[in-house]
Amino acid sequence: MSTTFNLDVWVREAKREPFKFTLADREYAMPFAGELDKKILEAVNIASPSATDISALLRAGLGTQWADFDEQPLPLAALGELFRQWQAHEGAPLGELSASADS
Repeated sequence: MSTTFNLDVWVREAKREPFKFTLADREYAMPFAGELDKKILEAVNIASPSATDISALLRAGLGTQWADFDEQPLPLAALGELFRQWQAHEGAPLGELSASADS
């Protein structure tokens, strides 16, 4: 007898701690990248993200916080470091998330 896999239950149980950081004395939080909506896959190359892809991923991760974050001056190197720290929080580069999601 087979049991039907309940993806709704898996999604609820797979939640992880958000990645938090501060900028200009404000705290921001982004979800585990694997929790972003699947529609982001249509907009980015996760295997080898470009600067535009990184921006799209950060925008998706920040959600409603994006407008406030986007108003803050920030050097490009700091934006790259933010992305690297988010990846480190994930435990794997974003391109490996889909490959390791079953592990």
